[in-house]
Amino acid sequence: VFHQYFSLSNSFGTMLTITVPPSYGYVIIGAGILPVVTSLYLGSQVMAARNKFNVEYPNCYAVPKYHDHADEFNRVQRGHQNYLENIGGYTIMTLIGGLKH
Repeated sequence: VFHQYFSLSNSFGTMLTITVPPSYGYVIIGAGILPVVTSLYLGSQVMAARNKFNVEYPNCYAVPKYHDHADEFNRVQRGHQNYLENIGGYTIMTLIGGLKH
């Protein structure tokens, strides 16, 4: 069984060893590659909604009563924004959790 070991030591002489399991590559795919694909997909949905509902840049969100379909566009935009706000925590927890499970 192949295991990769990383050892770190501090000024007190204590050592921390991190064992990377052989199937950690799947964790990298799940935490690094698939989130990028998901973000690109959600971003393309926002761009399509921008064209469909005529929301011009630099507006991040549609303005109610100014844009006819503000609520519909804002739902799509907020879905992508929510993903971006939470992907950092997901990535960190996946990378750490993948070391143990």
